Amino acid sequence: MMDRGKTGVTTTASRLNDMPVHMFAEVFPIKTDALPPLSAYKIITRSDSARKVGARLALELRDHFGGEWVWAGGRILTDQTPNPVKLVMALDDLKGHYRDVEALEEDFGWQPTADHLADFVARGPLTRLEDTLIEALAKTAFGIKNTRTQREYRIRTWTVDNQPALSITVVSRLLYEPDLQAYVTTLEKPTDMIGLYVADKWANVQGEIVKVVGTVDEQRERLLKLTERAEMRELIERAPGDHWVARVLVDTREFDYVTDALDLVIRLRDISKFEINTAQMEKALHLNPPLHAQMVKIISDVLKDHNLISNAYSTQNHAALFAGGTPKFTLAYGSGKSRPFDPARIAQDFVAAGAHELPAADKPLRVVILNTLADIRDFTEALRRALERDFKLKIDIVRERNMRVISQANLESAVRLLIKEPHDLALAFLPDELDSSEEEAVDDRNTRMQTVGRGLPTLLIHESTMNNPAAMNNVIMGMMARAGGIPYLLEESLPYADRVVGLSLIEHTKKDVPHMTGVSRVYKKDGAFMGYVIATERVPDGEPVPDALLARILPQDLVGGKRVVLHLDGKMRREVLRAIGAWEGEIDAEFFPVEVIRAGVPRMYALNGKSIAPPNWGSTFRLGETEAFVLTATGDAAIQPLYLRTEPSLPIEQAVHSVMAFTLFHYGAVKIPKLPVTLYGSEAIEAGILRGILDENQVGTTPFWL
Repeated sequence: MMDRGKTGVTTTASRLNDMPVHMFAEVFPIKTDALPPLSAYKIITRSDSARKVGARLALELRDHFGGEWVWAGGRILTDQTPNPVKLVMALDDLKGHYRDVEALEEDFGWQPTADHLADFVARGPLTRLEDTLIEALAKTAFGIKNTRTQREYRIRTWTVDNQPALSITVVSRLLYEPDLQAYVTTLEKPTDMIGLYVADKWANVQGEIVKVVGTVDEQRERLLKLTERAEMRELIERAPGDHWVARVLVDTREFDYVTDALDLVIRLRDISKFEINTAQMEKALHLNPPLHAQMVKIISDVLKDHNLISNAYSTQNHAALFAGGTPKFTLAYGSGKSRPFDPARIAQDFVAAGAHELPAADKPLRVVILNTLADIRDFTEALRRALERDFKLKIDIVRERNMRVISQANLESAVRLLIKEPHDLALAFLPDELDSSEEEAVDDRNTRMQTVGRGLPTLLIHESTMNNPAAMNNVIMGMMARAGGIPYLLEESLPYADRVVGLSLIEHTKKDVPHMTGVSRVYKKDGAFMGYVIATERVPDGEPVPDALLARILPQDLVGGKRVVLHLDGKMRREVLRAIGAWEGEIDAEFFPVEVIRAGVPRMYALNGKSIAPPNWGSTFRLGETEAFVLTATGDAAIQPLYLRTEPSLPIEQAVHSVMAFTLFHYGAVKIPKLPVTLYGSEAIEAGILRGILDENQVGTTPFWL
């Protein structure tokens, strides 16, 4: 094993001295001293079905005996001590609903873990406060004509420093009042609803309408066969026959909905249709850290009043868990020149120091253009002159496709036309959108789904960027990287790795046969891109990951015998990690997996006096020796950090350092995205594979996902 005593990576403890302000997270310790003693019961069944009935049986017992009954950790946990005879009698009364259940046996040797206690609170006493919490949040709604601001709270359990904890997150969206069906009646024709953004009234699902399928009378029987949700079946049965059924694109999948089941979500580019003031909309949705923290406080105060949690984790009560100092990196440019990484100066440094490696200069860069703005000729002429003046590079604009109405259908048509042309990269000119604290703006995301999802290297250029002369260097840097150049690398390579690989695994079926597609992106330890592999294999019964797939996406000639930090796209099943570990032994490599999770991560805040603001880029909150939240993007909004999980063989400080280092290679980005380049664009790549528009078996050396 490698020596990890001296790696050159600053530790969490040593960085604490760099923190200029206090920090806190929307994570709260559970007051374990206020919890009653708990008992645990095993469900004895004739078959292996305890997991399937556990949660439902716990609810039945709660109604029967009172108190809290919760299914957690493979046991039913309760704060009650029912008479054993009465428990048997209650189970007998329920036998008609649980024919497979033979008995409930108290597990006298059971000891609660931090996970068990957190789950008990979240699924037990906290659920009784749901109406109170919803009512408290509703008071924060911002009144705008013809709209309703929807605030939702989300609770998630954690183990922090071996103690149970929970996080509180608030999300917002602006809905049209009344619902979609009422709005449809005002349209000239039903197909005018195509392109609108909608949300399921009963589930946390939203997407864009891409087709009007037909009337309810025409589709009712089919829809009833497709749905199992009771509230949806009831709505389908009673919906008037002349109402409409719309097809909604949600991420990469399409679903058919009766229009009565959908709320109309208002985006910034939709407001002209609804006579809404832009400034008011931004105030309602674009929550700055103080407003977001205030809403979290509304929820936490209710839970504190019921003695469930204590004050949030902060540098005042758990200083050792936080680190706020910005990581220091030095970048290597052309002719051996180097500069400290400074986001405000990086584009100027690039022009002054020169590119580390230019694209081939013996032929022009072939560019196709997707334009949703007005006349861009002045900008493209200025771009042409700057490229020739500063880098002796020429461009050839092969084709321009103008598009005035942005929709999934129009984007798809335009990109399908452009990708047929000979090209090195595409430029997409897009309007500015409401800044998002979570993900890319809607138009950005849709464009990347169509371009990156087809393997087309594309640089997005917003109207504000086009009108900002100082941003021209960013545009040139982004173009160069997508055309095979290398603007810069790390001057000091990662001392704990030889390779950094981004790995995504996508499960899907082909002709009812399970398959898995793997996507790997291989980088050297200084950030130099080596190449990518997309490969698909059939999944044999009993194999979590086909051996043949691992051999293709983690090839011996690239990673064999190397120390490899694996940036994994989301949570991985334990059996998947074991399969990757087995391949590690086959090729004499040393793998250090780092799960990079972006969904549902609690926010962090900085407190300077009485002012609440976003923390510094690189700020971390350490949950334990192998888990941390890290802020990899900055802005005025309350941005969610990434959640990293690693193995004990790689200290969490080094996992954080590797992710931060590879956020530096978003060449040309005016605002650094929060995912490292090893995993950036995974959603669009997966969508392209599932839709069959991206070749699922290919290798290449162009990072088309940038």
